[in-house]
Amino acid sequence: MTKRELLADGMLLLTALIWGSAFAVVKNTLDSFPPAAIIAMRYAIAAILTGLVFRRHLRGITRADVLRGALVGVLLSLAYIIQTVGLQHTTAGKNAFLTTVYVLLVPFGCCVFFGQKLHGANLAAAGMMLLGIGLLSLDGESGGLNEGDVLTLICGVFFAAHIIAVERCQQRTDAYALIVLQFAFAAVFAAAYHLLFEGGSTLEFSAGSIGGLLYLAIFSTTLAMSLQNIGQSMAPASHAAILLSLESVFGVAFSCLLLGERVTFRMAAGFAVIFAALIVGERAPKTKADPAQRNAAG
Repeated sequence: MTKRELLADGMLLLTALIWGSAFAVVKNTLDSFPPAAIIAMRYAIAAILTGLVFRRHLRGITRADVLRGALVGVLLSLAYIIQTVGLQHTTAGKNAFLTTVYVLLVPFGCCVFFGQKLHGANLAAAGMMLLGIGLLSLDGESGGLNEGDVLTLICGVFFAAHIIAVERCQQRTDAYALIVLQFAFAAVFAAAYHLLFEGGSTLEFSAGSIGGLLYLAIFSTTLAMSLQNIGQSMAPASHAAILLSLESVFGVAFSCLLLGERVTFRMAAGFAVIFAALIVGERAPKTKADPAQRNAAG
């Protein structure tokens, strides 16, 4: 393994580690802020930070670039709002695992909307995913597949749509400018959602809640997404996707360590089948234009 490959693996593993830890941080931060408020503040901070770092890439952006940024920003915001609302009704560990369904949905979306070939590995992985979700839903000790789990699966659909949209938009808009624009629009959309639907909620600022919010904005959003983009530029697509999907494993680990959550035997079996499905799905041949080769949500 070359130094370049080691560096890429290190960046992708660090990205997965940071994203995995974020599930426990969000779970705790929900005690102080409603879901959309967390998203709005998180992405507002990230937009400011990336805007300063990538400011030269914002020169000469067009109206079309702004519209593309709005599209990916709204999809990103919706995905995170639904995921965060779902986290209020399920465990951080289950939320972490079920979110990774986006890795399988991307090739199916490309097949339906852009005519890209769907391989047998994709179908096999989908069947394994259904089996894994079935094991979770039949687990009486964890309460079965509850409202939070369903919302988490829906958020995976929006994450997949975001991945596909980013890939398409990057073909016409500078990638770094698109990062800043999507963060900014994600913050604006989440703020609007908060004012419309969470107006009666209180914001409880404390040392702990501010610390959690800054962690999400600086590390999980600004740093992790930058590492993701750099790491994926130096690693094979299927290899990068598998490493990034380890966020779900780290998510469960941090949930057990920080939140005291317990993983039952049936849940562990379901998680194992879901993770195996991710690996099988990523073994499917990729076309050069496949978004899963270039992006992942987190």
